[in-house]
Amino acid sequence: MKSSFLLSVVSTSLFIGDALGLFPKLSVVEPLELLQDEVAQLRSASFPLTGNGTFNTYIDHNNPRLGTFPIRYWYNATSWAGPGSPVILMTPGEIAAEGYTGYLTDRAMTGVYANAVGGAVLLVEHRYYGDSTPYEVQSTRNLRYHTLDQAVADFVLMARKIKLPFDTSGQTNAPKAPWVWVGGSYSGALAAWIERLAPGTFWAYHGSSGPLEAIYDYWQYFYPIQQGMPRNCSSDFEAIIDHVDRVFTHGSRKEKLALKESFGVEELEHDDDAAQSISSPIWAWQSIQLNSGYSQFYQMCDAIEGVNLTSSSSYSARGVGLNKALPNYAAWFKSSYIPGYCESYGYSDWSGTDNVQCWNTYNASMEVWHDWSARSTFYRSWVWQTCNDPFFYYQTGAPKGKPTVFSRLVGPEYYQRQCELLFPREGIFTYASNVGKTAADINAHTGGWFHTRTTRLITTNGEFDPWRSASVSSVFRPGGPFKGNPKAPVILIDGARHCNDLTLRNAVHPPVAAAQKVLLEQITAWVGEFYDRK
Repeated sequence: MKSSFLLSVVSTSLFIGDALGLFPKLSVVEPLELLQDEVAQLRSASFPLTGNGTFNTYIDHNNPRLGTFPIRYWYNATSWAGPGSPVILMTPGEIAAEGYTGYLTDRAMTGVYANAVGGAVLLVEHRYYGDSTPYEVQSTRNLRYHTLDQAVADFVLMARKIKLPFDTSGQTNAPKAPWVWVGGSYSGALAAWIERLAPGTFWAYHGSSGPLEAIYDYWQYFYPIQQGMPRNCSSDFEAIIDHVDRVFTHGSRKEKLALKESFGVEELEHDDDAAQSISSPIWAWQSIQLNSGYSQFYQMCDAIEGVNLTSSSSYSARGVGLNKALPNYAAWFKSSYIPGYCESYGYSDWSGTDNVQCWNTYNASMEVWHDWSARSTFYRSWVWQTCNDPFFYYQTGAPKGKPTVFSRLVGPEYYQRQCELLFPREGIFTYASNVGKTAADINAHTGGWFHTRTTRLITTNGEFDPWRSASVSSVFRPGGPFKGNPKAPVILIDGARHCNDLTLRNAVHPPVAAAQKVLLEQITAWVGEFYDRK
């Protein structure tokens, strides 16, 4: 039965606009919801061309007798040309899907593709996110079926077996019709991983900003940020972090306390927690879209440099220097960054405007460690994937001798020990990295950033996207960035950040508009090849 597109949408701003207190920055696609006029337009379309529903998938594809659970999806078939026509499938990946219904429209490349090829758009929720979970209590035992391979099997099964509300004949299922995968960030990586691990179901793929290489000590995350941010700000931020590390490593107890008090984090007993909190605003870079305007990141930089709305001063690339930058940054952090930050998670022990306990990674009694709900505001399901598959992606300070914008007190072990707090062993059940599985193991399975001999996969990355450093376009990739070829095209978008090519509003940036033109031409050509072969 057709359901309303007018959804009760939970806020996704925590995941997109803010750095995170405990685990590192979440890699996620920009939310895009339906506008009210789009809701009305889609509601007025002839039934059953728009709506939402569920598809039953196996809890364990290796043991179907264990049972099934429903995965949510939304669809827009108003451009669909009839049985056998294409399907454009998009999942936001590691987050509940209801905040992404705008991807059903032509404000996103998914809708643009559908209009061009006479296709339908499917928005699908990933297993263990939102309401698409086999277990409401996400204990260590219950999370054991939350793996990359199980997720790949879900999408393949859906493409082949779903009874589409707009075509129950099966003629629009794969492989009878061309299904096109579109994803960004983790779901952009899924494009390459599905192409490698389960070829033959999806016909073509668009993978945006996919971090294909699992990396345990992912200090390289911050390198594109350093390359893209204003030079005066990067110079001063690096000086601030060096000072913070120097005090917390060599300073007296009195000096350490004074530094914490200046930033308002004196309640954080452990120096690495305090250093991580002071470093964390740098994560705001990832959230910048090319139509973001005066974002939090640039507000921070202006505060560091002493710029305000009435200031017309100009600064050199060297910045204002530590003596000015440090108190400027501390004042901004204390007055503009901390207030309401921890409280926004909704845990009672993090309540209070100036609460800083969301950066406390040593208090095992905190509610966050014991919130095993499917809708945990602390993105428990994604952290499981980093600990278990394991992707890791632990964002750390740069090695000594290299400029750093993140504290070197925060190494990969800082994050790895939190896996045990979140996912305590239950009998024989534990996360895979706890029993020896490594980044090398998952990379051997997926091909990592060396998986470049692909079929009908077009890859996009932003020049200044921090996740570029784990992609085929990484400057840290042995042999250098993969620049693509006619069979496996790669577009590196000048000046772009994370997943900027997925939405049309970022076309205000000419390199994004140019990339979207190439993407449309390529996907349209590949869909045409499906029909030409018949």
